[in-house]
Amino acid sequence: MSFRTVLGKSLVVASSTVAVLGMGVLAAAAQSQPPINVVINQSPWLEGFASIVEEYEDETGNRVSLDVNPYAGSLEKQRNAVRSDKSEFDLLIVNGIFYPEMYHGGFLEPLTKIDPDFELDPQIYTYGDTPWFDAETKTVNRETGDLLTVPVNPNITLLYYRKDLYDEKGLTAPETFEELLENAKLFHNPPEMYGIVQRASRAAVSVTWDFFPYINGYGGSFFQDESIGDYVVTINSEAGRKALEMYITLAKEAGPENTASLTQGDLIQFLVTGKAAHSVLPVAAWAQMDDPNKSIIPGKIDYATLPHADGFASTPALGHWLAGIPKNLDDAQKVAALEFLKWFQKPETQIAYAELGGAPVSSAAYESDFAEKPENRYMLAMRTASPQAKGLWTIPEGAEIAAITELGLNRAVAGEITVVDALNSMAKDMEKVLSDAGYKTGRLPDLK
Repeated sequence: MSFRTVLGKSLVVASSTVAVLGMGVLAAAAQSQPPINVVINQSPWLEGFASIVEEYEDETGNRVSLDVNPYAGSLEKQRNAVRSDKSEFDLLIVNGIFYPEMYHGGFLEPLTKIDPDFELDPQIYTYGDTPWFDAETKTVNRETGDLLTVPVNPNITLLYYRKDLYDEKGLTAPETFEELLENAKLFHNPPEMYGIVQRASRAAVSVTWDFFPYINGYGGSFFQDESIGDYVVTINSEAGRKALEMYITLAKEAGPENTASLTQGDLIQFLVTGKAAHSVLPVAAWAQMDDPNKSIIPGKIDYATLPHADGFASTPALGHWLAGIPKNLDDAQKVAALEFLKWFQKPETQIAYAELGGAPVSSAAYESDFAEKPENRYMLAMRTASPQAKGLWTIPEGAEIAAITELGLNRAVAGEITVVDALNSMAKDMEKVLSDAGYKTGRLPDLK
């Protein structure tokens, strides 16, 4: 498995663990730190992150090992590590959907407790202020909370579309869902070309994440107002109905017959093989679109913020990744892990991260000259999308909620149950989870 394609180096793989062996060229000039072990998921953005880790090793002489796992496997390893007497990992790459479990559980060391002078670089995007957590109020709060993490990947969803086909017909990127449907149907010519490919398979968080921008884009939500602790379930609103009906209409009228079984990897393959005109994917997938070793249509995909319904705002799904340091570590290991985060968040590092094929988390990269190059056009869409992105939830019961929505949404897209039945049943089950956990909750009256 070779990740370092840019600089011609590779990672050594053994039993799902990737050991990043740095050259230590500038070791004599760098502050020496003990080696650190990082648990991370296998994903489209892993290659870029692995490359910037090698840059850190080359520059400082400090060593980093990446323990690479499937999505669910990484989460399970993190859960086990923070509950053990001593964590085997010095840095946890925590998903922006499941980070509340780490926050509410009190498993992460506040970064300013390791170094009182540490601050998040002002150019780092804060993604809804999710790096901070107030343990007393149990809320994400920059003003009163402790700084627990540093963002390492944005993982915001963008609309991927065939710019060459749009140019042929004199079209511009769709701004509304109706425009997206109209354009997708225009290009739909199966099996040679599908108007749009969507993910609706079940996983830890799959169709739930992809559906989230639709319900928000129609003015709906999963909960009444999470920011003030109001967890009345609102997924079964009229906005929810319109959103799910649109999601299914796109699948039926402009997508493959097997939408309910499609994974994120499938969507990427449809695009890079020239068989899809549109898809919604996280920004991390951009690097594959122009890679001639992976795509037969390099240079033909462009990017835009996600569509929305008339009168509402675009709301990309935020599934970002945050790096946190476990409390159950020796002080020396905490310091070593923080040294990497200090280096990683620097503006110059973030620009290098972009140049190595990563998805940076700093405005320094997205506003740099590098972002203006045609081959980096995804970065222009990210300038707009980053401030608009929204996370699914900020509570540790997210995994239980996702299990409910994954099943309900998948069955609706597959045609096993109606839109109304799916939304009503999900609302009922979500209310029970929240009620059992002690939240102020309830649900809207059933749709008819």
